[in-house]
Amino acid sequence: MATFRCLVSGQTVTFIHQHDIDSMKGHAGYVRIDEVVKESFEKPVILSQPQPIKKAGRPKKVANV
Repeated sequence: MATFRCLVSGQTVTFIHQHDIDSMKGHAGYVRIDEVVKESFEKPVILSQPQPIKKAGRPKKVANV
């Protein structure tokens, strides 16, 4: 079983038969992604203090004394 990725659209195609796999190896528009080592990119998570949420609407009326 082999999976190929299209260089133009990025879609992947999986083939089971050896004849199909051999014919796709010669195709310039596809790259086999089973053999390629995938690089893992981990984005660091930056945590910050929670910000207070301002309530929506009018403020309360204050009685005049």
